[in-house]
Amino acid sequence: MSYNVREHSYVVGGLGVTGQACVRFLLQKQATVKAFDTRANFTLVTDPDSDLDTDMQAFMAEKVTCTALSEDYFDGVDTLVLSPGLALNIEQVALAQKCGVEVIGDVELFARLNASTSDATPAKRVVGITGSNGKTTVTLLVNHLLKSCGVKSIEAGNVGRPVLEALQSDADVVVMELSSFQLETTSSLVLEAATVLNISDDHLDRHGTLEAYIDAKHRIFDNAKSAVVWRDGEFVAPYEQLITDAKGIAASNAVSDGESNAASNEESLASKNIVEYGLGESTTGLAIASFDGDDEQSLYITFKGEKLIALSDIHLAGMHNVLNIMAALGICLQLGVSPALAVKHLHSFKAAPHRCVEIARVNDIRYIDDSKATNIGATVAALEGLAPTIQGKLILIAGGDAKGADIASLSPYLTKYVSHVFALGKDAHLFEKSFAHTTRVATMKDAVKAATRLAAPGDVVLLSPACASLDMFKNYMHRGDVFKQDVHDLLNLHSQSDDAVEATS
Repeated sequence: MSYNVREHSYVVGGLGVTGQACVRFLLQKQATVKAFDTRANFTLVTDPDSDLDTDMQAFMAEKVTCTALSEDYFDGVDTLVLSPGLALNIEQVALAQKCGVEVIGDVELFARLNASTSDATPAKRVVGITGSNGKTTVTLLVNHLLKSCGVKSIEAGNVGRPVLEALQSDADVVVMELSSFQLETTSSLVLEAATVLNISDDHLDRHGTLEAYIDAKHRIFDNAKSAVVWRDGEFVAPYEQLITDAKGIAASNAVSDGESNAASNEESLASKNIVEYGLGESTTGLAIASFDGDDEQSLYITFKGEKLIALSDIHLAGMHNVLNIMAALGICLQLGVSPALAVKHLHSFKAAPHRCVEIARVNDIRYIDDSKATNIGATVAALEGLAPTIQGKLILIAGGDAKGADIASLSPYLTKYVSHVFALGKDAHLFEKSFAHTTRVATMKDAVKAATRLAAPGDVVLLSPACASLDMFKNYMHRGDVFKQDVHDLLNLHSQSDDAVEATS
C-alpha cells in the first residue's frame, strides 16, 4: 500500500536535529505540518545547501509551540512524528494518543515511504545495527567496506545523518544505526540484515527495566530478512531458542558416514538466515583460529574455517573491535559482499573519534580516549579489549551521570583489570563505593594530572567513563576533547609539530 505524506497531517514533536530534518522533509513534500518542543529555547540547524531555510525560519516563527498543549491542538492531525530524544510517556504524547493520533518516529516514516517506491525509483536496501556498545563503529565500518567494494551506500540514523536525508540520496543501500529510542517508535522497517551487537544495562532511567530495554532493541528483528548474531552474547539472538534449535536439528541430522555435525550445523543456520560470529574457534560463520606461522602460531579471523586476516594486522585497538569487525563482515555478506573481499579494505578504515582512540604516547605511557563509553557495558568492553594488549597498569578515568545503572556491577572488572580509578562528576561517589582504589577528583584536568603522576612506562591512562557526560560537559565529544586538551597541555604536546601529535591520534 502506497504512503503519500500529502494525505496526512503531521505534528513533529521535538525540534533537535532529527525533528528539524523531519520538518524540512515534510515542507519539501508540501505536507501539512506543525511542531512543538518541550524547551523554550532551541537553535535552528542551518543547511547551506537547502533552499528551505527561508521556509524553516518562517515555520519556526509561526508554527512552533513551546507551551502546554490542549486537545484542540491535535484537531485534524493524524500523525505525531516524535523525536527520539522525547520519551513516549510525556504528557504531549498521552494527549495525542487520547485524540486518536498515531505516534511514530522518523525511522518509521522512512520505512513507510521506502516501501512505497515504484519501479522507476526502487526501494533502498537497508541494514540495521543496534546494541549497547559499538554500533557507531560497526555502522561506519559497514558503510566503508561496502563503498570500497563498489556498493553505493550511505550511513544514517543514530550515527548522525537523519534517515530522511538518506531516503533522498542516490544510495542503493542505507546502513542504519538504530538506538532503542528510535526502535520504540518503529514497526514496519524492512531490513536485509539486522544485528543486536550486545546488551548491557543502559538507559534504564528511560526504559525502567532491562527487560523493557531488551524488548526495544529486539524490535530491530521484527521485519528483518536475516540476522547477524554474536554466538557468545546474551539477549542478542532474534529469538532465544533460534540458534539452539538450529544446532539441535543439525546434530540430530548428522549422518553416520562421517559427515561432521559442523557441516549440518552450518546448513541449518544458513536455512534460518543467521550468520554467527565470535572469538572462539568454529567452522561456521566468523571465528578465531590459530595457524602455524614462520616463528609461532598466529591468530586469524576466519570465515567457515578459512583465514581472512591476522589479528596482528588489525589496527583497531582491543578484542571488542575484533567482534565489531566480524559483525561488519557478516552484514556485508548478507548484502552479497564476501568477507574475503570486504576484509581487504579494512586497513583504510579510520575509527570514529572518542572510541578507544590513542590520543598521546609520552615516555611509553599511552593515553586513550574512550569518552563514547557512556554506559557500564562500553567500559567493560574497553577494559576486556585493552587488557590483553597492556604491559603495565591500567589507570581509569571514569564518572559522570550513571543514568540509574548499577555501578557496583562494574566492580569485578575494576578489580581484575584496573590499578586505580580517578572518578569525577555527579556519580563519582558510586565508584568510591564500588572500588577501593578510587580517588574522587573535581575536574578532568585534576584527573589527568593525578593519573599521570601515578603512571609509569608501559601503563595506559584510559578515559572510559561508564556514564553520560551532560552533568559536566555538552556531550561525550566535548568530554573527550577536554581530556585530549588537558593531556596535551600537561605534556606540552601543543608545542610539538602537528605531525608528532597526530601520529598518536
